[in-house]
Amino acid sequence: MQNPELEYVERAEKTPLSCRIVSIENSSPHWHYEYEIFFVLRGSISVHTEEGDWRLKDGNIILFNACEIHSINQPEPGNLCLVLQFNPEIFNEIYEKSSFRFDLNTCKETGIPDAVCQILRSDLAKIGLLMHEQPNGYQFFIKSHLYDLAGAMFKHLRYEVGSKSKNPMDFKLKDFDNIKNYIKQHFATEINLEQMCLDLAMSRAKLYRILKEAGTESYKSLVNFYRVEHAKGLLRSGTSSIQHIAAVSGFESDSTFYRVFGELTSVTPSQYRESPRNTQTSLGVQGYVGFSMPKALSVLREYCA
Repeated sequence: MQNPELEYVERAEKTPLSCRIVSIENSSPHWHYEYEIFFVLRGSISVHTEEGDWRLKDGNIILFNACEIHSINQPEPGNLCLVLQFNPEIFNEIYEKSSFRFDLNTCKETGIPDAVCQILRSDLAKIGLLMHEQPNGYQFFIKSHLYDLAGAMFKHLRYEVGSKSKNPMDFKLKDFDNIKNYIKQHFATEINLEQMCLDLAMSRAKLYRILKEAGTESYKSLVNFYRVEHAKGLLRSGTSSIQHIAAVSGFESDSTFYRVFGELTSVTPSQYRESPRNTQTSLGVQGYVGFSMPKALSVLREYCA
């Protein structure tokens, strides 16, 4: 397995999770500090972890624990998956000093009873529908279903309990979130490192240590991540010149913009703008392809029933 990357997980506004319905082509080996659940709605995917390889088909579910390295490929085109990522901090509301590794893989021979699988599928499908439809107060319903899911995990799944202090990959998630949020708010300007440390009330050494523990090369790499994400939104939604987009995204020159955009997306800004909307992928380690949203929502409703 090639060197794994850290994936930055951006949670939806005012919710404790990220939930996407995607057709996945591949993902390079990666890890994140969040738990991640893959629920295969249609088709199949091949999953590779340090524990083994599995092929998941319709209705199968697998959970990747925090900091667990994994990658995914498609055996054949046409899969559709729900991907849920949530922060381990929700468990710390009850278990302040513990970490948990859950065993959720419906492909294993020591499988989970069908009744339990249906509970998990239903909660996941309801979260997926809520994230797309977003009725008034949907954030409360999402939290409710996430807590239902967490309770079912503790009640029905095998899990190991560890001390957070003994986890060699553990670090203060809130500190890292604070750094990310600061950069998200200031990426369009030239960020002064000393001022950032003052505003965050942390030393330069502490900031570097947190970034290193997160697998991030430097604060500049995070800055570039959010600048390119912002630029991608402008390229998709408007007709502004690329020079204007580079400037308002915080790049000091067009040449720097082209270089960084190419490094993170493997295409030029012009190529990204001209590509069909349903082939434009999210920045990061994932490789997503287009799919029919009406079909996806229909499948989710079947699992909610």
